[in-house]
Amino acid sequence: MSGYKLYYFDTRARAEIVRLSFVAANMEYEDIRFTREEWVKEKESGRPPLGQVPFLVTPDGKVLGQSQAIMKYVCRIGGLSPTDSFDEAIADMIVGGVEDFFQALIKVFMEKEEAKKTELMKEFLEETLANRLPKYENILKANNEGKGFFVGDKLTYADIIFFDLMNFLEKGEPTAPKALEKFPLLAAHHKRVLDVPEIKKWVETRPKTEH
Repeated sequence: MSGYKLYYFDTRARAEIVRLSFVAANMEYEDIRFTREEWVKEKESGRPPLGQVPFLVTPDGKVLGQSQAIMKYVCRIGGLSPTDSFDEAIADMIVGGVEDFFQALIKVFMEKEEAKKTELMKEFLEETLANRLPKYENILKANNEGKGFFVGDKLTYADIIFFDLMNFLEKGEPTAPKALEKFPLLAAHHKRVLDVPEIKKWVETRPKTEH
């Protein structure tokens, strides 16, 4: 049997939470990055369950789509899922909240007029993000006074997806997110996740892409 194979474009975007999950769990996988032309052929083959990327092929040939579902699957078999039912619900709440952020960002990046795009990004950072970050600071603080992770006592997919959002805003660079300057617990959390050796190595050595 072959190993896990993750299929996506040569960019971070929707697949990065899965890549981060694989490296954090110290699991081997093949990071397959195809061109738009290759994707058309792949889509026509009918292999992607929902006709979308990313998708994962397991060692026994099963295929799974949707980035968050793949992330949770990898974290579950890699020991990075919450073990308590309520903690799992909190983690899923964070995943849903981060998805809301990404949906807002999609509107920004879909805008073709540069002046309007700049205005929309400013609105996202100064209103949408700034208004909701205090709530995430409070969620983090409720668990071990904010000195660890969002739930439980170990890294989970909740930490990975929130880290990925902040890192996305930093264009993938291993720098402290400007958006977290007023939120010391979240800023420390970001560094805590980045300092996980496997994650740190990946962020510093992964292919450089725009998104």
